[in-house]
Amino acid sequence: MPDVTIIGAGISGLSCAWTLKQLGIDATILEATPRAGGVIRTEKIGGYLVEAGPNSFQAAAPALQLVEELGLWDDLLPPAPHAPRFIYWDGKLRKFPFGPLTFSGILRLLREPFIRSKSSGDESVRDFFVRRLGRQAHDRLVAPALTGIYAGKTDNLSMVAVFPKIVEMESEHGSLTRAFLSTLRRRGKPAGPSRPKPKGAVFSFPDGVGALPKRLAEQLSIQYNVADAPIGNTPVTVVAAPAYLAADLLQHRQRELAALLKKIQYAPMVTAAVTVGDDSLNQPLQGFGFLAPRNQGLHMLGSLFSSALFPDRAPQGQQLLTCFLGGMFEPDAIDWPDARVWEIICTEIKTALHTSEMPKPVALFRQPHAIPQYNVGHEGWVIAVKEELKKTPGLFITANYLEGVSVPACIEQGGRTARAVAEYLGRRA
Repeated sequence: MPDVTIIGAGISGLSCAWTLKQLGIDATILEATPRAGGVIRTEKIGGYLVEAGPNSFQAAAPALQLVEELGLWDDLLPPAPHAPRFIYWDGKLRKFPFGPLTFSGILRLLREPFIRSKSSGDESVRDFFVRRLGRQAHDRLVAPALTGIYAGKTDNLSMVAVFPKIVEMESEHGSLTRAFLSTLRRRGKPAGPSRPKPKGAVFSFPDGVGALPKRLAEQLSIQYNVADAPIGNTPVTVVAAPAYLAADLLQHRQRELAALLKKIQYAPMVTAAVTVGDDSLNQPLQGFGFLAPRNQGLHMLGSLFSSALFPDRAPQGQQLLTCFLGGMFEPDAIDWPDARVWEIICTEIKTALHTSEMPKPVALFRQPHAIPQYNVGHEGWVIAVKEELKKTPGLFITANYLEGVSVPACIEQGGRTARAVAEYLGRRA
């Protein structure tokens, strides 16, 4: 019998199991579906390499270190160099960050070092950035960017939960500009992999982001299609399932903890991959993609230029774009008929890129529980969850609804949880 049971084979559970293995602790993962990876999912469809979840992951130390340990370093795929990001504003794609701003908006942005106000309490993302950078920078830059990460509304998202380091920077330096300059002056070599960090802010693999959970799964003990995972059958249970599933599992044993987990709100997401021919574009497709502020007349939250960013994502002469609908703005989009989704996506891509022909559908994915929302009050909620966990020795939680939704954040949390498990078991971590 293993020492540890991990419930859920998403990147959090996989990372936890991997670190436990490195520490010499046996762990078995129980997964309710027939595959590992959770929201990370790559599929090959008709000559296209399509991502149903994350299209890349940030070049953060926890992720790069795991890539090195798994022997995937040489497969790291950097993005196309000089790939700009765009904001769809007033009918055109404008380069981030200054393209969507007016002269007055830029002047307000430059006044940031002289703004003396400071955060008080659990402030919303919207209130923080309007206060520090001005309404225009928030509406045209920050809000679309947060749409791309959380698919959520900035007036609901908690600043201290979403950007704790930025809140700390304001508190210590009184200005984000001064804080960034200070960080640049004293920046040292970050902890992480032994090799020099490759160039690029984000990465993938030739076979897509799904190569990461696939390699992990190949080296770990996983039982698939386990619908009712038991809790308490081993000295330690790590729950790495989504909050709504974890609540069901814990309902009869830890009722207060289950009630807390039920409070987590998820943004639903519809991901639609479309293709356009090179000859339909009035200029070569270049860049990371674009985000669409909510007042610009598009249903789409944005689109990634998948084949322009990474090679071999589409057949010769074609481009692959990955588009997003729904989120907390139009949550009912998750239930829209396929025909309506395709009509909206294809029409809006044609409008945004000014293609001469209508884009064609490639693949459609629906995720009712795509991204957990770190709403105002989230930090206090996390503290309450941790307090409840203390009441049940041997029970741990690691998941993207606690302290970071990104792939590197989940990897870091999984590793940290594994080391806490090792300490609980009296093993050297």
